[in-house]
Amino acid sequence: MKKITNKLILGIGLLLAIGALTPTLTHAAAKSMTTVTSNQVLTTDGNSRNYLTTGTAPLYSKVPVYKSSKVVTKATVLKTLSTTADAGQTYFRSYRAAETSNGDWYVKVVSFDKTYRGWIFAGTSDPTANPSEVSGGLKPTATFEESTVPSYFSNTTMYFTTPKASTLTYVAPDYTQYKVGRNLSATADFYKDPLTVTKVGTKQNNRDGNATYYYVIDAAHPQVNGWVKQSDVTTSPAN
Repeated sequence: MKKITNKLILGIGLLLAIGALTPTLTHAAAKSMTTVTSNQVLTTDGNSRNYLTTGTAPLYSKVPVYKSSKVVTKATVLKTLSTTADAGQTYFRSYRAAETSNGDWYVKVVSFDKTYRGWIFAGTSDPTANPSEVSGGLKPTATFEESTVPSYFSNTTMYFTTPKASTLTYVAPDYTQYKVGRNLSATADFYKDPLTVTKVGTKQNNRDGNATYYYVIDAAHPQVNGWVKQSDVTTSPAN
């Protein structure tokens, strides 16, 4: 009778142990069975795929359903990047999106200066048709905002401040769009040309101190036309 009782106790204990372990095993199995169901290139306008990182998710080398996926940039680092006061190097552009079998979306992003790159959790909404429908580790952002051109520019001629190689004009102000930058590498040969301001805008999110830029037209040398930083032009020609 004693042997039967001991066996019964052992049997009950084993069943309880298996029962306690089952949820853990089930969860682990479910996690390991999560797969990537789609992985596609994003084709929407690039301006709609610019982001700040939120710091709530890291960057991975691969979509993290793969065992070989590794964290390449910690969430704490991305949190710092979201509020940095650089010129815009740490904005991110998305270029691929992957959906997993549990309904999560991950997008592959790269920083504007190409220092950071990887996959990041972007919520459960499809970002392929509407890139602003992201959450998780990304926040959609405007990098540059145009405003009304002040009326005094209609009667004001501008000039480059000094004949220096560092004064540039841009197709888009530096680090406001991914891989879109300088239009002219130096303005030293054109510093006496009269310029007409046709657009005004400012950087956003405290990048470059929310610097103001002018779009200038050079009638004598159209190759100069582009955005220039406000501090690089003046109303008086340089000597």
